[in-house]
Amino acid sequence: MNWYLETLSGIFSAPATFFQDMPKGNWQEDALSFSMMTGWILSFSLTLIVFLNNYLPTGLSLIDGIFGQKLLIAVPVLSVMGVAFFAMTLLIVGGIINLSILGLFITLGGLLNFLLVLLGGSGGLKEVIKASLYSSIAVLVGLLNIFLLIAVKYKLMSVGAWIMFERIVFLAVSIYLFYLFVIIGEKTHKCKKWQAFLAATVPFVLLVLFNIVFSGKILPKAVGILG
Repeated sequence: MNWYLETLSGIFSAPATFFQDMPKGNWQEDALSFSMMTGWILSFSLTLIVFLNNYLPTGLSLIDGIFGQKLLIAVPVLSVMGVAFFAMTLLIVGGIINLSILGLFITLGGLLNFLLVLLGGSGGLKEVIKASLYSSIAVLVGLLNIFLLIAVKYKLMSVGAWIMFERIVFLAVSIYLFYLFVIIGEKTHKCKKWQAFLAATVPFVLLVLFNIVFSGKILPKAVGILG
Protein backbone atom coordinates (compact mmCIF):
# COMPACT_ATOMS: atom_id res chain seq x y z
CA MET A 1 0.00 0.00 0.00
CA ASN A 2 2.91 2.36 0.72
CA TRP A 3 4.20 1.74 -2.81
CA TYR A 4 0.74 2.42 -4.21
CA LEU A 5 0.36 5.69 -2.31
CA GLU A 6 3.86 6.83 -3.29
CA THR A 7 3.12 6.11 -6.96
CA LEU A 8 -0.22 7.90 -6.70
CA SER A 9 1.48 10.92 -5.15
CA GLY A 10 4.13 10.95 -7.88
CA ILE A 11 1.54 10.93 -10.66
CA PHE A 12 -0.57 13.69 -9.13
CA SER A 13 2.21 15.98 -7.90
CA ALA A 14 4.65 15.74 -10.80
CA PRO A 15 3.22 13.80 -13.77
CA ALA A 16 5.86 15.04 -16.22
CA THR A 17 8.66 13.78 -14.00
CA PHE A 18 6.86 10.52 -13.25
CA PHE A 19 6.25 9.61 -16.90
CA GLN A 20 9.76 10.73 -17.83
CA ASP A 21 11.25 8.35 -15.25
CA MET A 22 8.65 5.56 -15.19
CA PRO A 23 9.62 2.43 -13.24
CA LYS A 24 11.52 -0.03 -15.39
CA GLY A 25 10.01 -3.32 -16.53
CA ASN A 26 7.14 -4.50 -18.70
CA TRP A 27 3.61 -3.15 -18.39
CA GLN A 28 2.57 -6.55 -17.00
CA GLU A 29 4.53 -5.81 -13.81
CA ASP A 30 4.16 -2.66 -11.67
CA ALA A 31 1.82 -0.77 -14.01
CA LEU A 32 -0.62 -3.67 -14.18
CA SER A 33 -0.48 -4.15 -10.39
CA PHE A 34 -1.07 -0.45 -9.84
CA SER A 35 -4.08 -0.41 -12.16
CA MET A 36 -5.58 -3.51 -10.52
CA MET A 37 -5.12 -2.07 -7.03
CA THR A 38 -7.08 0.96 -8.21
CA GLY A 39 -9.79 -1.37 -9.47
CA TRP A 40 -9.95 -3.28 -6.19
CA ILE A 41 -10.30 -0.04 -4.22
CA LEU A 42 -13.33 0.88 -6.33
CA SER A 43 -14.67 -2.66 -6.09
CA PHE A 44 -14.37 -2.79 -2.30
CA SER A 45 -16.11 0.57 -1.95
CA LEU A 46 -19.03 -0.44 -4.16
CA THR A 47 -19.33 -3.83 -2.44
CA LEU A 48 -19.37 -2.11 0.95
CA ILE A 49 -22.22 0.17 -0.16
CA VAL A 50 -24.23 -2.80 -1.45
CA PHE A 51 -23.54 -4.80 1.73
CA LEU A 52 -24.58 -2.01 4.10
CA ASN A 53 -27.73 -1.18 2.13
CA ASN A 54 -28.86 -4.66 1.07
CA TYR A 55 -27.29 -7.56 2.95
CA LEU A 56 -27.01 -6.03 6.42
CA PRO A 57 -30.67 -4.93 6.74
CA THR A 58 -31.78 -8.35 5.53
CA GLY A 59 -29.57 -10.07 8.09
CA LEU A 60 -30.80 -7.87 10.93
CA SER A 61 -34.41 -8.56 9.99
CA LEU A 62 -33.76 -12.30 10.37
CA ILE A 63 -32.81 -11.94 14.04
CA ASP A 64 -35.50 -9.41 14.87
CA GLY A 65 -37.39 -10.69 17.92
CA ILE A 66 -34.83 -13.41 18.72
CA PHE A 67 -33.27 -13.30 22.18
CA GLY A 68 -31.18 -15.36 24.57
CA GLN A 69 -29.61 -18.65 23.54
CA LYS A 70 -31.18 -18.59 20.09
CA LEU A 71 -29.56 -15.21 19.42
CA LEU A 72 -26.16 -16.57 20.47
CA ILE A 73 -26.54 -19.32 17.89
CA ALA A 74 -27.97 -17.14 15.12
CA VAL A 75 -25.41 -14.31 15.25
CA PRO A 76 -22.32 -16.44 14.41
CA VAL A 77 -24.19 -18.20 11.61
CA LEU A 78 -25.39 -14.93 10.09
CA SER A 79 -21.92 -13.42 10.50
CA VAL A 80 -20.34 -16.25 8.50
CA MET A 81 -23.05 -15.88 5.85
CA GLY A 82 -22.44 -12.13 5.75
CA VAL A 83 -18.71 -12.59 5.21
CA ALA A 84 -19.41 -15.14 2.49
CA PHE A 85 -21.89 -12.85 0.70
CA PHE A 86 -19.46 -9.91 0.97
CA ALA A 87 -16.57 -11.96 -0.43
CA MET A 88 -18.69 -13.36 -3.26
CA THR A 89 -19.98 -9.91 -4.22
CA LEU A 90 -16.48 -8.43 -4.03
CA LEU A 91 -15.10 -11.08 -6.37
CA ILE A 92 -17.90 -10.53 -8.90
CA VAL A 93 -17.74 -6.73 -8.76
CA GLY A 94 -13.93 -6.79 -8.69
CA GLY A 95 -13.77 -8.96 -11.78
CA ILE A 96 -16.10 -6.68 -13.74
CA ILE A 97 -14.44 -3.43 -12.65
CA ASN A 98 -10.86 -4.64 -13.13
CA LEU A 99 -11.54 -6.08 -16.57
CA SER A 100 -13.28 -2.82 -17.54
CA ILE A 101 -10.38 -0.66 -16.33
CA LEU A 102 -7.73 -2.84 -17.96
CA GLY A 103 -9.66 -3.07 -21.21
CA LEU A 104 -10.26 0.68 -21.32
CA PHE A 105 -6.73 1.83 -20.56
CA ILE A 106 -4.96 -0.77 -22.68
CA THR A 107 -7.24 0.24 -25.58
CA LEU A 108 -6.60 3.95 -24.94
CA GLY A 109 -2.87 3.28 -24.75
CA GLY A 110 -2.90 1.36 -28.02
CA LEU A 111 -4.93 4.07 -29.74
CA LEU A 112 -2.69 6.82 -28.39
CA ASN A 113 0.43 4.99 -29.56
CA PHE A 114 -1.04 4.49 -33.05
CA LEU A 115 -1.87 8.19 -33.35
CA LEU A 116 1.55 9.26 -32.06
CA VAL A 117 3.31 7.05 -34.60
CA LEU A 118 1.01 8.39 -37.31
CA LEU A 119 2.01 11.93 -36.37
CA GLY A 120 5.72 11.17 -36.43
CA GLY A 121 6.44 9.90 -32.93
CA SER A 122 9.23 7.43 -32.30
CA GLY A 123 8.23 5.62 -29.12
CA GLY A 124 7.04 2.11 -28.43
CA LEU A 125 3.66 0.54 -27.70
CA LYS A 126 4.73 -1.10 -24.43
CA GLU A 127 5.82 2.18 -22.85
CA VAL A 128 2.59 3.93 -23.85
CA ILE A 129 0.42 1.12 -22.49
CA LYS A 130 2.43 1.13 -19.27
CA ALA A 131 1.91 4.88 -18.91
CA SER A 132 -1.78 4.53 -19.79
CA LEU A 133 -2.25 1.94 -17.02
CA TYR A 134 -0.63 4.29 -14.52
CA SER A 135 -3.01 7.04 -15.65
CA SER A 136 -5.94 4.82 -14.61
CA ILE A 137 -5.53 6.46 -11.20
CA ALA A 138 -7.97 9.08 -12.51
CA VAL A 139 -10.89 6.66 -12.10
CA LEU A 140 -10.56 6.87 -8.31
CA VAL A 141 -12.61 10.05 -8.57
CA GLY A 142 -15.49 7.64 -9.20
CA LEU A 143 -15.50 6.95 -5.45
CA LEU A 144 -17.46 10.18 -5.05
CA ASN A 145 -20.27 8.89 -7.23
CA ILE A 146 -20.26 5.48 -5.54
CA PHE A 147 -20.77 6.96 -2.07
CA LEU A 148 -23.40 9.35 -3.34
CA LEU A 149 -25.51 6.28 -4.10
CA ILE A 150 -26.39 6.39 -0.41
CA ALA A 151 -27.83 9.88 -0.86
CA VAL A 152 -29.89 8.59 -3.79
CA LYS A 153 -31.05 5.58 -1.76
CA TYR A 154 -32.38 7.77 1.05
CA LYS A 155 -33.90 10.38 -1.29
CA LEU A 156 -31.36 13.05 -0.33
CA MET A 157 -30.42 13.35 -4.01
CA SER A 158 -32.49 12.62 -7.10
CA VAL A 159 -31.34 10.14 -9.70
CA GLY A 160 -31.21 13.00 -12.22
CA ALA A 161 -28.94 15.08 -9.98
CA TRP A 162 -26.71 12.05 -9.37
CA ILE A 163 -26.35 11.42 -13.11
CA MET A 164 -25.62 15.11 -13.74
CA PHE A 165 -22.93 15.02 -11.05
CA GLU A 166 -21.41 11.94 -12.70
CA ARG A 167 -21.31 13.71 -16.07
CA ILE A 168 -19.49 16.69 -14.56
CA VAL A 169 -17.03 14.44 -12.74
CA PHE A 170 -16.43 12.31 -15.83
CA LEU A 171 -15.79 15.40 -17.95
CA ALA A 172 -13.27 16.64 -15.36
CA VAL A 173 -11.59 13.22 -15.36
CA SER A 174 -11.51 13.19 -19.17
CA ILE A 175 -9.82 16.60 -19.21
CA TYR A 176 -7.29 15.39 -16.65
CA LEU A 177 -6.62 12.26 -18.73
CA PHE A 178 -6.19 14.46 -21.81
CA TYR A 179 -3.53 16.39 -19.88
CA LEU A 180 -1.81 13.14 -18.85
CA PHE A 181 -1.96 11.75 -22.38
CA VAL A 182 -0.27 14.86 -23.75
CA ILE A 183 2.53 14.37 -21.24
CA ILE A 184 2.69 10.63 -22.02
CA GLY A 185 3.00 11.40 -25.72
CA GLU A 186 5.83 13.87 -25.16
CA LYS A 187 7.76 11.62 -22.78
CA THR A 188 7.32 8.21 -24.43
CA HIS A 189 7.57 9.31 -28.09
CA LYS A 190 9.88 12.29 -27.69
CA CYS A 191 7.52 14.23 -29.94
CA LYS A 192 6.58 17.90 -30.05
CA LYS A 193 3.77 19.23 -27.91
CA TRP A 194 1.43 19.84 -30.84
CA GLN A 195 1.81 16.22 -31.96
CA ALA A 196 1.05 14.94 -28.46
CA PHE A 197 -1.86 17.38 -28.21
CA LEU A 198 -3.46 16.17 -31.45
CA ALA A 199 -2.96 12.51 -30.54
CA ALA A 200 -4.53 12.98 -27.09
CA THR A 201 -7.54 14.77 -28.55
CA VAL A 202 -9.00 11.61 -30.12
CA PRO A 203 -9.13 9.54 -26.88
CA PHE A 204 -10.59 12.58 -25.09
CA VAL A 205 -13.43 12.93 -27.61
CA LEU A 206 -14.12 9.19 -27.50
CA LEU A 207 -14.30 9.26 -23.68
CA VAL A 208 -16.79 12.14 -23.75
CA LEU A 209 -18.96 10.38 -26.34
CA PHE A 210 -18.79 7.14 -24.36
CA ASN A 211 -20.04 8.82 -21.21
CA ILE A 212 -22.97 10.41 -23.02
CA VAL A 213 -24.18 6.90 -23.83
CA PHE A 214 -23.11 5.41 -20.48
CA SER A 215 -24.78 8.05 -18.32
CA GLY A 216 -27.94 8.01 -20.39
CA LYS A 217 -28.46 4.27 -20.88
CA ILE A 218 -26.52 2.33 -18.23
CA LEU A 219 -26.02 4.55 -15.19
CA PRO A 220 -29.74 4.92 -14.30
CA LYS A 221 -29.93 1.13 -13.90
CA ALA A 222 -27.10 1.22 -11.33
CA VAL A 223 -29.46 2.69 -8.77
CA GLY A 224 -31.26 -0.65 -8.80
CA ILE A 225 -28.35 -2.35 -7.02
CA LEU A 226 -29.49 -0.67 -3.80
CA GLY A 227 -33.02 -1.93 -4.14
